[in-house]
Amino acid sequence: MKKHNILKIVLLTVLVTTLCTWIFPSASFQSQLSIGDRAQLGIFDLYSYFIEVIRYFPYVIFMVLTTGMFYGVAYQIPAYRVLLDKLVKLFSGKESIFLAVIMILIAAIVSVTGLSFGIIFVFPFIISIILLMGYNKLVAAGVTVGSTIVGILGTTLGSSTTSYINLVLGTTLKGEMMAKVILLVIALVLLIYNVLSYAKKTRSNTDKVLELVPMAVNFEKKNISAEKKDVEKEEKDTKKKTSSNKKTSVKKSDSSKTATSEKKSTSKNTTKKSTKSVSTKSTKTTTKKTSTKTRANDSKTESKIIVKPKKNIKIWPFVLVFDLVVVILAISSFDWSGIFNINIFSQTLNAIQEFEIGGFHIFEKLLGQVNAFGEWTVYFEIPTLIILATCFLGFIYGLKLDEFLDGVVVGIKKAFQPMVCMLLLYLVLVIATYNPFQLNITKFLMDITKDFNVLIMSIV
Repeated sequence: MKKHNILKIVLLTVLVTTLCTWIFPSASFQSQLSIGDRAQLGIFDLYSYFIEVIRYFPYVIFMVLTTGMFYGVAYQIPAYRVLLDKLVKLFSGKESIFLAVIMILIAAIVSVTGLSFGIIFVFPFIISIILLMGYNKLVAAGVTVGSTIVGILGTTLGSSTTSYINLVLGTTLKGEMMAKVILLVIALVLLIYNVLSYAKKTRSNTDKVLELVPMAVNFEKKNISAEKKDVEKEEKDTKKKTSSNKKTSVKKSDSSKTATSEKKSTSKNTTKKSTKSVSTKSTKTTTKKTSTKTRANDSKTESKIIVKPKKNIKIWPFVLVFDLVVVILAISSFDWSGIFNINIFSQTLNAIQEFEIGGFHIFEKLLGQVNAFGEWTVYFEIPTLIILATCFLGFIYGLKLDEFLDGVVVGIKKAFQPMVCMLLLYLVLVIATYNPFQLNITKFLMDITKDFNVLIMSIV
């Protein structure tokens, strides 16, 4: 079964990491390598470590589930699929340019703003386009996750990433900017080259696109009312046939009036039976025709969303909401006051919170505890923004409450497995942090050769 391959690989990684705590002793490095005792990880320790993951990285749950909610509601809106089809048609024959531009944009946003985890909000949208273009999931992962890693590797002004680098290397935020840009460009060029070369070889998509992409919209001129009229016409035709049969039977009975009374009674019974049989046959034929038509319509609705032709599907509200969320994510994650000493966002927030109506700070109470742009985090503000955008999107397109809640539930279900996989990967990080056995493996690899080895150093 290929259904849970990613989850199986992640669980296997957790198992191997746990076994390493039994094989290798713990080690630390402070001016020199010091090797300690083995700290074997037990079953209950593994569960307690998972609780630590939830305590230290709760934003994984918030971000993944809220992103799933947004796209679950978007799947209920036909405009989302129409937008995807238009973009695929727009870049038809220019797919390589699209992939390269998307990788450059994601890497640039992550490098400049430091939006390393919040960028997953755009991943389902980009992945849907890539799959509809005919590429497989590995190409989609290379474009989205690969460009994010490149952006983190070549971070230029993202304070959330450069703060750790500056602490280790003793550099400043704006220092060594040329080296950072060169590293970003080299990594991005290598990524684009490898992704495009692999994408050309595997253009025919064999993945199940319908599991990750909303269903297509069918613009058919024939609607349900027209189909009802056709059925009514067929019923009228069958009634005419039955009436003609009755007339012929009546004529036969008139011609047999000279016969005896017994023959009359038998002829009446036969005419009644014949009319009944004709009527039953006609009703059966009509029911068969209607049942076959309903089955055909049901099969169409299973693969396509039927939309009335008079209804004009507008995609600009979705584009507006989506672009607005992406712009706010980028602006709110950039450290304006720390890098360029720009305090306009904090001053604006203070002015809004101090606004009074009858001596009551209405906006301060309505917004609650919120940070200004430049100080937003994936713990509180960004997930709240995505939830508000989801509700606003459903309101604009007039979704009923049941439809909206169905989209939310479906989106959460689809996002649950990726969330679990991410938490398990963070569990590997916690195990390796609390039981630092990897330094022993590093020392073993570096002792293989005395000279500088590019392969070994890249593994280390």
